[in-house]
Amino acid sequence: MSDRDNQARVAANQILYGSIDQHSLSNGTQSTKSMDSVETVIRNVPISPLRRAFCLLVLFDLIVSVILWLIHTEVKSDGDNTMAAFKKEVVAYTFCSSLFDTVMLSTFRFVTLLLPYALFRSKYPWFVAGTTLVSSVFMLCKVILYKYDKTGNAGLQIIAYIVLISSVVISWVETWLMDLKVLPTEKKEMERLLAARERAAHEHTENSPLLSRLLRPARTEESYYSPVHSDSDDQNQDSDDEARSFHSAATSRSHSRTHSLTSSMSQGTHYKTVITEAQRIAIQLADSDDWNKESGTDETEGIVYSKHTKTYGKIFKLVAVIDIDALSLYNDLVDNAEAIPKWNPTVLEVRTLETVDDNTEITYNIAAEGAAGMVSSRDFVVLRHWEQLDGWYITSSVSVDLPSMPPHPKYVRGEQRPGVIRLKHVDTNKVFMEWLLNSNLKGWLPQYLIDQALSGVLMTYLVNLRKHAATLTQ
Repeated sequence: MSDRDNQARVAANQILYGSIDQHSLSNGTQSTKSMDSVETVIRNVPISPLRRAFCLLVLFDLIVSVILWLIHTEVKSDGDNTMAAFKKEVVAYTFCSSLFDTVMLSTFRFVTLLLPYALFRSKYPWFVAGTTLVSSVFMLCKVILYKYDKTGNAGLQIIAYIVLISSVVISWVETWLMDLKVLPTEKKEMERLLAARERAAHEHTENSPLLSRLLRPARTEESYYSPVHSDSDDQNQDSDDEARSFHSAATSRSHSRTHSLTSSMSQGTHYKTVITEAQRIAIQLADSDDWNKESGTDETEGIVYSKHTKTYGKIFKLVAVIDIDALSLYNDLVDNAEAIPKWNPTVLEVRTLETVDDNTEITYNIAAEGAAGMVSSRDFVVLRHWEQLDGWYITSSVSVDLPSMPPHPKYVRGEQRPGVIRLKHVDTNKVFMEWLLNSNLKGWLPQYLIDQALSGVLMTYLVNLRKHAATLTQ
């Protein structure tokens, strides 16, 4: 935003309120910085986890080749004159009798691959393709011309086979990892960051209304309270909700500083359409059949179910009965979302970013490590909605892209697919809770680690939610 626009904003604020808001003096600078935030992330982002894995594989290739060659030479010497055997392999090297060239081939791959992919972070597959081609041709000739041991030493022959085969296999694994995993993943991430930067720049053009934020009254903490509403209230408020522009609220929640941003009516309508469809899908999945029990015996203890779907893969569902009335728990989950990290150790941070309407907002969540630290922390940008529907108190959620919150280099950006928590009154001070967990943790993780992490999150959440509910009823 230009200085002229910033001065106009300050002048408008003075006209409307009779005073100059000192915060607005720096607002233009902050807006300009937000436009460049994605570019800064792109420039300063550290090496990706997949690229680090590739570099470790190249190092592993060299170490394994050296160790196998040392073992082969030691066995070949038969313990009589080890140094003489090593000199024969290196000093008196011949292509047909020595395997020292496999070590040199691994060294060639090590240098040729780490220089472009680790030091210069090349985006092209030609280097790894070239090393794999050279390695394959070299090893093909080696296998044909090498003079294998004829003394009947089976162990020596087996080690020689392992040395030759491992060199070819590892080189092809390197090609597979770089060409099919590292480069496509990084390309998609870069395209997403650039798209976010373009959207951010578009939203901060000089054609944006300068006074729109000032003409909207600040919303108080009561704006976040979600009372049980009637059908007649819905009918009266539908037209007003559709006409309300998408904007963020100035809030006093203790764990965040909500950005006061303004967007178009179409963008607000878009978010409402997204969350409505996500809630429909989540409820449909939760009500579907063919769930398999993962853990738990009854609803008092809590039961975790799972099932495989064509669209989302494996999803989880937690059902439990908790000793608290439904409305109290519902209001706490809605109004005190940012306090969740205080009682739930699986969540490190919940921060409100923007408010769509009185029952919908966008939050930034950071999940703690899972599966005994084998799954690193993930962050999520989540569109969240709450309402009462068909006798249930519902909070639904789904991930969205937000230009003002690009991926953080410290975390892997996860994806919250359509999910829902439903609460229903069952007895005096008892509520039936059902949580559909439908998350994609992203990253290069084995499926069993993902399943273990997500299942553990559900049970840990239930244990801590029971403790928290007990404090609410005191």
